[in-house]
Amino acid sequence: MPIPWAAAAKVIPWGEVIAAAPGIVRSARELLTRTTGAEGDRADGDSPEQRIAALERQVQKIDDELTASSDLITRLAEQNERLIAAVDTLHRQLAIVSVVAGVALLGTIAALLLP
Repeated sequence: MPIPWAAAAKVIPWGEVIAAAPGIVRSARELLTRTTGAEGDRADGDSPEQRIAALERQVQKIDDELTASSDLITRLAEQNERLIAAVDTLHRQLAIVSVVAGVALLGTIAALLLP
């Protein structure tokens, strides 16, 4: 049975989706900026202490990116959960309407056949 997209669009809480969109876009841009940013200072003649400090900064940067990614994924999952709940509600309503329409059709046919 095809999904009536117009009815699905009415059930989706668009206010919440639109309200969450700027934050998700902002987080995605920040994450993209961090992951495509400069690799950091790399000099072959650095002392071991400088190299260790550079590695510690890089590990901290990766940890920050992981935290940002986790937050973004969590928000996307919550938004996806709300959309799935809305589609499930729509599916249940469609089933009820189908049963009511079937009963009405049978009643109409019976009324036409019985004089």
